[in-house]
Amino acid sequence: MSRIQKFTTIKIVGLVSGQQSSGTTEFAESLIAKLREAEVAVLLDPNTAQSCAGQYEQLPREELVAQADMVIVMGGDGLLLRVARLAGPAQVPLLGVDLGSFGFLAAVQPVVVLDRIDQLLAGEYHIHQRLMLSVEVRRGDQVTDQLLALNDAVISRIYPRRMVRLDTQVDDERVAVYPADGLIVATPTGSTAYNLSAAGPLVDPDLDCLILNPICPHTLYLRPLIVDDDSVVTVRVEERYDEPVTVRLSVDGQEDVEVTSEDLIVIRKATFKAQLVRLDRGSFFERLHTKLRWGLER
Repeated sequence: MSRIQKFTTIKIVGLVSGQQSSGTTEFAESLIAKLREAEVAVLLDPNTAQSCAGQYEQLPREELVAQADMVIVMGGDGLLLRVARLAGPAQVPLLGVDLGSFGFLAAVQPVVVLDRIDQLLAGEYHIHQRLMLSVEVRRGDQVTDQLLALNDAVISRIYPRRMVRLDTQVDDERVAVYPADGLIVATPTGSTAYNLSAAGPLVDPDLDCLILNPICPHTLYLRPLIVDDDSVVTVRVEERYDEPVTVRLSVDGQEDVEVTSEDLIVIRKATFKAQLVRLDRGSFFERLHTKLRWGLER
């Protein structure tokens, strides 16, 4: 749930940016000036440091997140997802500034951040805690891959003209063997991402649950399913003609691993939540209206 209170005063701010543009550079330099004026230490990732005038210390994003009291992400939702997978385990708050092409998660406008920097540094902001996914690939007793996701974990076919059969269980009870192009396991935050494009349900991100949404299922009765956030989802791809089948496992559309029918995919909620900063209350439905034009007359 969203917590509205006063937090610890911020002493170290990390700045992370993605693709560079004149708007991003201008905002970054203005923000750095205000932070230094307030005697706040500023840490920059290489992208940000290289685009700004002057000499700045560069830190890899992993180190930057480990040292910062807050990280300001200057870009779009894709960049915010990348940084969230680093910041989630460290419980570092993230403020997403809308300098990308869409900005559903990174929704704060640059001018708002500059106008309210004193409020932010004084710890007067809102934290929206968002459920994250812990994803493991197991082969026998060995864990071969461990991944995190804020939006979703997607299991999808590799060969374009061949569907896969995904044996899916929730808490050791079989749900279905999905004959489909794949399966999306999404968080409420991810309900507005690939899940929405695949005709899945919109879910208020303050809820704690998991969404199972088959991609183009061959059987008409197979529909999206919402389960409790304490559920453990396991998926195994079935063999084809007694031969192993390979599928792609992707988290947040950014990190991929190949998985075969010899592997078991285990998906559960992470032991921590992403800490997303908002400078105003800003409701989920407001963003649906402004970003997706959802529910408005056309």
